[in-house]
Amino acid sequence: MKEKLQDPDSFQSGDKIRIRSGSYTGARGIIQAESNGLLEIQLDESSIVHVVSDEVTNYSLAARRAWKTMPKRAGRPQLSTPRKKMVSIRLDVDLWDRLGEAVELGLVPGREQAVNTWLRQHLDLLFDEDHPSDMV
Repeated sequence: MKEKLQDPDSFQSGDKIRIRSGSYTGARGIIQAESNGLLEIQLDESSIVHVVSDEVTNYSLAARRAWKTMPKRAGRPQLSTPRKKMVSIRLDVDLWDRLGEAVELGLVPGREQAVNTWLRQHLDLLFDEDHPSDMV
């Protein structure tokens, strides 16, 4: 029997497995060697058995394949330009509380969206040539 397999997409000596069918169903072990589709497996309870490769689940092979295809980064794809900028502003406590109350009453969808909308509206008016700046 071979000592070590080289193909990363097949069974390798040292792989951790679980036997799916046959007389050792549910037993876990480690592949010691492989020859012509027959695996030599050392079970967790120290006995060595020979099993056809179709009767095992190879946890190590599944992990190797997952690592090979794993994306470099999880989550949403990064945008080329950020759409939001984290800032810190100081607001009067009563203003913050009233804004929270407006959210609770359903008058505005959320504090962030309300502030963005109002700032955008006022900046549009400020930069509009037809309206003089008396808002500041």
